[in-house]
Amino acid sequence: MIKFFRHIRKRLLSENKFSKYVLYAIGEIVLVVIGILIALWVNNWNEARKERQLGHDLLLRIQRDLVKDTVSFHADIVRNTTLRADLKRVLVDLYDGIDGMDEVQTMSTTWDLLLDQAFSPNDNTYRSMLSSGTLGRIQNTELKEEILDLYSTYDQTQTLLLSISDWMIGIASKMDSETNFIKFGSTVSDIFTTHDMFNEDDYAFLNKKESPEFKLFVRALSSVAFYQKVNNSYRLALIEKCRAVLKSIEKELNT
Repeated sequence: MIKFFRHIRKRLLSENKFSKYVLYAIGEIVLVVIGILIALWVNNWNEARKERQLGHDLLLRIQRDLVKDTVSFHADIVRNTTLRADLKRVLVDLYDGIDGMDEVQTMSTTWDLLLDQAFSPNDNTYRSMLSSGTLGRIQNTELKEEILDLYSTYDQTQTLLLSISDWMIGIASKMDSETNFIKFGSTVSDIFTTHDMFNEDDYAFLNKKESPEFKLFVRALSSVAFYQKVNNSYRLALIEKCRAVLKSIEKELNT
């Protein structure tokens, strides 16, 4: 093709047809410009396609994370509901009077489970997008705002729950320091190997309803129940928010 154009150029010059040569040269320049513009358009189209694909892949990853979160939050709520029923039984047994060490150890097992209320959402994809600056690849502005709002709510929830957790742990620590209840935990009780180390006197405070230790124990159980209830309410709200964002993501992916 290049040789063909060269041949035409030489023929026009040799025939001394300067005006035609100028027109030809202009036409050649126009063709070159058009070629460059087409190449740029193709390149831009490819880049835009890559950006759309990256945004699509990121949305798929966030979608997977949010599905995991809704399942996890729901499981936490079910678990907490079951534990709340166990806590009610612990209080009934407590006010009926403790008959033996086995009963106290059962209480301790429930207590340990009630303390485990960690809020750990699947937010690695979102955090990675923030640190790498790839959040902008989600081209739907409204959807991007929805995602930002959801994860902002995650952060607020985590901050609030940590604050309540610190308050609860403070009461639990006070109870541990002022009573012997910690000795009945499954991870501790095995080290006390004689009756002098571990006996009925260690839980005697649980049968003294007017004692400061008994009231402190009830207060510790109440703080855990409060923390548990707050956890459930926040998780319920987040499930609804996650479902709304998942609906928007599904709509965007199907567009």
